Amino acid sequence: MNRFHNKRIFLDYASATPVLPEVRRAMEKYWSKDFYNPSAIYVEGMQIKEDVEKNRTKIARLIGVSSDNIIFTSGGTESNTWAIRGLKNSHIVIDSMSHPSVFEAAKGLNSSTYNLEKEWPIGENATLISTVTTDNKIGRRVRKWRKTNNSQTPLLHIDASQTAQYFKVGLEALSCDLLTLDGAKLYGPKGIGALVVRRGLKLDLPPLGTSPIPLIVGFAKALEIAVRDRETEKKRLTSLSASFINDIQHSLPEVYITQSSPNIINLSVPGIPPELLVLALDRAGVLVSAGPACNSNKPEPPDTPVRFSFGRFTTTADVKQAVQIFCLICKSMVK
Repeated sequence: MNRFHNKRIFLDYASATPVLPEVRRAMEKYWSKDFYNPSAIYVEGMQIKEDVEKNRTKIARLIGVSSDNIIFTSGGTESNTWAIRGLKNSHIVIDSMSHPSVFEAAKGLNSSTYNLEKEWPIGENATLISTVTTDNKIGRRVRKWRKTNNSQTPLLHIDASQTAQYFKVGLEALSCDLLTLDGAKLYGPKGIGALVVRRGLKLDLPPLGTSPIPLIVGFAKALEIAVRDRETEKKRLTSLSASFINDIQHSLPEVYITQSSPNIINLSVPGIPPELLVLALDRAGVLVSAGPACNSNKPEPPDTPVRFSFGRFTTTADVKQAVQIFCLICKSMVK
């Protein structure tokens, strides 16, 4: 395998993305030059506060909401936690595909889990449904239920951390009430995200800290670029993923493959524990995950797939080489 060590191939974009040069440039002056506290009442502080609101408005415009719908958070995990914990819930329905942070936030609460693509637990009288859907089918069903039954619930929360890069998101676009966004998944800075909340919906939230202006500016710029390049990048990664899947199926027809978005492919290899396979790929120079990165400190069950996720800097050559390495490793491990 030594011949593969010349270049490390990063195929874990679902866990982290590098900050784009355009984003870094937008953030740069706020680190040392315009570093003032937006809560200060002198001129410099007031200007920074104005910049915060300008970028809040930019984000709101990009996803088709009002600026007062945007609550800045430290990232997707905090947004998910506030969406679950900020409401007075009697029963929460969680999509089985949800991020671990959603399940963690629901601990101690009355909750149940369903595969919402196959099951529809509307009769459960839930106060909140949390999912990761990329379209508005669930949202339309929820709204129809509320109208038919003259009810204010269930509310719908959608975690769009992974999908905002490739799909149109927003409260109306997805027919939802709460929406999670994460700058770290959009080629923006880590440590910034947003919970988008439908107007009139009150959340019980902890006191908010000082607005991190460099991160907010970077988040807004990253989202702007994502929206600008969404269709072309989605098309490119869909093509790369199709090529990857085809090559794997040709060489290893026994591998179980699922695709959860244009750039995320999950592979399960019978007889090979996922963490063992991830470590073998790491030694061979391919960086992937077994399950969500936020959960990587916990042992993965043996049926957890290995997740390959492509991104802006993934090339056709990267994909071809990753397939070759993956197939060689699998064949050597099942002997």
